Amino acid sequence: MGATVTTGKCAAAFRSNEGELLYILFERSYEKNCYPHTDHWSAFAFGTREEVLRRAFVGASDCCGGMLQSRSGDIKPENYIESWKQELNRPVQMRDVVVTLKFETGWRAALPEDANERVLSVLQRAGLADRFDVVRNEGITATLYGDTGLLRAIYGVDGELSPWRVFTHSDTGTVPIDVPPVRNVSAREIDLPSPRCFAIDADVRLVAGDDGKWSDGVWAYSALAQYVTGPALERELVQPGFAKATIPVVREALRNAAPLPKDTRITVRRTACKEDHHRRAVDELARGLGLIGERDQAADEFTFLFSDIKGEDADSVRYRVGSMRDVLTWDVPETAAPEVAPALQPVSATQGQLAFA
Repeated sequence: MGATVTTGKCAAAFRSNEGELLYILFERSYEKNCYPHTDHWSAFAFGTREEVLRRAFVGASDCCGGMLQSRSGDIKPENYIESWKQELNRPVQMRDVVVTLKFETGWRAALPEDANERVLSVLQRAGLADRFDVVRNEGITATLYGDTGLLRAIYGVDGELSPWRVFTHSDTGTVPIDVPPVRNVSAREIDLPSPRCFAIDADVRLVAGDDGKWSDGVWAYSALAQYVTGPALERELVQPGFAKATIPVVREALRNAAPLPKDTRITVRRTACKEDHHRRAVDELARGLGLIGERDQAADEFTFLFSDIKGEDADSVRYRVGSMRDVLTWDVPETAAPEVAPALQPVSATQGQLAFA
C-alpha cells in the first residue's frame, strides 16, 4: 500500500443564514503508488472549527506511520496540525453552493443509490426525516447558506457521506473571511507528559494505559498515533498549542524507550482467545519458549519471564509476544515502574491511551 502525498491545504469558511460560522477543509494530494503523480483538490471535512480540526488530527495520526507524507518525505504530526491551524485562522470565503440532492448511480453521485438507509438514518438523527421522501422521490435543490443543516447532516464530520461529493475547491473565493483567531498558549503554561513505556523489541512498545496498567504491546508509531487522536486532540481543544508541545515528547519517549525489564512476568490465557488463529498463536508461543512439544497444545494458562525468551528464535518470539492482543497480562517489577502521578485527563477522556504524568 502506497502513501498519500499532500501538496496543499485550504480552509474555506462561511456564515449560514442563521449566522453560524462553519468551515470546509480542502487538501490537494496524490497517491504515491499511482502514476503519473497528478495531485488534485478534495474536500474532506465540513463543520465547526472544532469538528474539522478533529479530522485534521486524524490526518496527523497518519503521518506517524508514514502513510501521509509531503513531496520531501515524512511529516511530523505536530507540524501537520499547526499548518492546518494556520489555515483555519485565515480562511477564504466559501461561496453559496447550489447542490442537487437526488439518488443516482455512479461513484461521484451526490447521493449514491446504495446510501439510502444511511442518509435516512442521519436525517432522522438531525430531525430532518421529513425531507427524505422528497429527496428520495423527486430530489431537491439545496443551497449551502440556506440549507446548511440539511447538507451538514449528510456531508458534515458526523454525516455519512464525504463532502467531496458536493463541494469543490473551485467553490472557494480568494478573499479572506474574518474569523476569531485562535492563538497558542505559551509553552510555559503546558505541563509536559511523562510517558511510561518499555521496548519489547526494536519496534514494539509496552505502554501504560490511562488506568495506569500495562496494556498489550503496540508498534511505536501506532502508540504515537493513538496519542495524537486521543489526549493530544482533547487537550488541544481547550489549550491550543498542547499538541505542538507534547507530541515531540511522546515520540522521543517511545523512540528511546528502555528495554523491558528481564524479570517482567507475562501471563498467557489461552482461554481468552476468541479465534482459532489466536489459539494457534498461543501454541506457537509456548513452543517457542520450549514449554510444549511440536504437536502439543498449550495449557489454558501459563506464565513466563521475559528473560525466558532466548536462543536463536528469540527475536521472532519477542515479536510474537509484542503482537499478541487481549490474552496477555504484564507484571512489570515495581523497581522498573516507579510510582507515577495521576494521569493527565483530557476533557473527554479517551480510553486505552498512554498515561501521562
